[in-house]
Amino acid sequence: MICFRLPATLLFLVLVATTFANSAATTRSIRANDHQHENSLCDRLHPEDLPKECLCKDAGNLHVMVYCIKPFNSTYFNDTIGMKLDLDICNAAGSSITLDVTERNHNIDFPISAVRAGEEENIPIPGLSIIVPGLGSLGVDATVLIAGNPDFLTLQVGLNACLSTHHKEICASSIPGLSNVLPWYVLKGTYSFGDVCGTSGFAEASAADSSAVQ
Repeated sequence: MICFRLPATLLFLVLVATTFANSAATTRSIRANDHQHENSLCDRLHPEDLPKECLCKDAGNLHVMVYCIKPFNSTYFNDTIGMKLDLDICNAAGSSITLDVTERNHNIDFPISAVRAGEEENIPIPGLSIIVPGLGSLGVDATVLIAGNPDFLTLQVGLNACLSTHHKEICASSIPGLSNVLPWYVLKGTYSFGDVCGTSGFAEASAADSSAVQ
């Protein structure tokens, strides 16, 4: 018997593709039945507003997962990026986001540890850059902002690319051929989860999570 071991990036893409397939009916049901929107954490992220390349799924234990497979096709950036986002909303230590970013062409699999409420990070993804002739190489960053509390939680999570010079920072939004694709955001808005976190079931689970961390 011959066994084949798939690269980590390919395994991630297969996992996300499977999640897309298994979640399609659920997503259509959510969009068609607005009265259900108060029943899950994922619904409070307004899944109908997510990029078309992404799906949201309640993961239990106060976590929401967002899975994306995003193809980029522009003058300088032709690649496929995978992103798995884990949003821990109701943790007593503060809401947080962890990420896993993958890239197809160079088999990149880059996990990013928790960014907590009150923090803003632009995290370079090792080995991932965009070469713009006449300008230089722009490093691709995972950009994460999380602010507030579950009552009013501001989230901005996605990808950007910038180049630092002696005089200023140049980012993709000011570069023709890139400005049409970057920055790209999975989540960008302010969301309300306070009443969900305050229910007895969620409060008990949050206390258990907090005790486990301590």
